[in-house]
Amino acid sequence: MDQIRRVIIALAAVLVWALVPNAVQAEEHELVITHMEIAETNIRPKVGDTVKFINQADIAHNLYLTYEDGTVQNLDTQFPGMSKTAKIERSGKVVVRCWIHPVIRMEFDAADAD
Repeated sequence: MDQIRRVIIALAAVLVWALVPNAVQAEEHELVITHMEIAETNIRPKVGDTVKFINQADIAHNLYLTYEDGTVQNLDTQFPGMSKTAKIERSGKVVVRCWIHPVIRMEFDAADAD
């Protein structure tokens, strides 16, 4: 009887694994800050993805993201050589700016998660 129970449990586990879709993995997108600009701005992240900002400049930056609904996501001060990561919270247009250097500006469109 124990052996039959084990077989039934094993079959049920396989069935659940086969029927439940695999979780969608979030992607990480990298953007490099070079002095007063953000290089490679052609990204299309989805909600739940992360964007990693790598400061290769010789000065500090303080980036923030603004979503279409006005929500602001602040990444705090980022010294030379540091990386900061932002998890994308909403779909739509996202504007990236630097509190310290307002000349730094980029936009990207965030898509809905699958």
